[in-house]
Amino acid sequence: MKILHTADWHLGKDLYNYDRKQEFENFFLQLEKIISDNLIDILIIAGDIFDTASPSNYVAKTYYGLINLFHDKFPDLEIVIIGGNHDSPSYLNAPKQILETFKTHIVSVVSKNENGDIDFDSFVLDFDEKAIVCAVPFLRRGDLYVSKDKVLSVGDFYSEVVKRAVKKRGDRNIPIIATGHLTTLGARYTSNFGVEQIGGEDSVDLSSSLEDVSYLALGHIHRAQPVDNKRNQRYSGSPLAFSFAEKDYQHSVTVAAFSNKELVEIKLEKILQQIPLKTIPDTPKTLQGVKEELLKIPSDLSMYLEVNLLPEFINPDNKAAIVELLKDKKAKFCTFKRNISTKEVSMQNIRLETAQEFSKADPLEVIRQIYKNKIKVDLSDKFTNMLKEIISEL
Repeated sequence: MKILHTADWHLGKDLYNYDRKQEFENFFLQLEKIISDNLIDILIIAGDIFDTASPSNYVAKTYYGLINLFHDKFPDLEIVIIGGNHDSPSYLNAPKQILETFKTHIVSVVSKNENGDIDFDSFVLDFDEKAIVCAVPFLRRGDLYVSKDKVLSVGDFYSEVVKRAVKKRGDRNIPIIATGHLTTLGARYTSNFGVEQIGGEDSVDLSSSLEDVSYLALGHIHRAQPVDNKRNQRYSGSPLAFSFAEKDYQHSVTVAAFSNKELVEIKLEKILQQIPLKTIPDTPKTLQGVKEELLKIPSDLSMYLEVNLLPEFINPDNKAAIVELLKDKKAKFCTFKRNISTKEVSMQNIRLETAQEFSKADPLEVIRQIYKNKIKVDLSDKFTNMLKEIISEL
């Protein structure tokens, strides 16, 4: 039994106002071939299938067209789609019953039964002799309340879902596969601060909740990776590079193969980038130096371009000069690379590569340094005391 695990498609997302329809279509062709070549049984899309809560008509047409295409070409393929933080739960959930006739299963909302209790069984999808899937979407804080006064941790939420999956599996020798769209402890981010992916959400430790789970299919972090080197817990990463911070690592989807309950193989299938993101030159240069480098770009070579110009040369006139220089080339100017000077060291002290490091940092010190970096003055004693009081109550 094989699954294809992918996430973070962000359908409809542009790059510095450049439309990426052709690149998404190129990805779909690659995805179709991967499904065919690997004889995939279950396709899991682990959240953020859309970039916004209200996708355009074109994006919606693309989404439903792709489901229809896969259903026609792969009639035995089961598709599981969970909601991410960019997705509208109600928008995703609206065609749920219709899409089930296409073997497409949408889980985007936390359902409650007639007693007002969380319906944990609604997250458990039974695919007969293939697998049990615990299809857990992005969980907002309000989703975790089991009563007016009691709120579950995310780990406890998963434990409840997995408990029901184990019961439903019974004596069948099939894997339990869980999904998630969240930030886990041990994840590496796209950039030093993980701004694109964290989205303000706390890191979650699921280690005690997954004892009976054969594979955890994660979305939310755009960099493909295992969690804490655990082979059976993975972020698939995004199929396209959505920022220049994401340009230097391989984008892929994950194929996982199982023999009965056991995970026997993990294979990363590369997704080729139709239009690469490039930073030119490698080191910042003067306007003249940058122009010399840009003139070397072949006129028929497509790329999205981040120009590495020394900060003192960045101004509207020089931007216009660079755009003019590129007008007959397929290279598309996007932005100037931000080079952090030695004066901007305040954030360097909280350049934390992992969620564990961030979780151990002094929250007051983090706030102080962010404030100083943004406002360029120290946080006043008044606000410091207010924050201390708030933190002590958390």
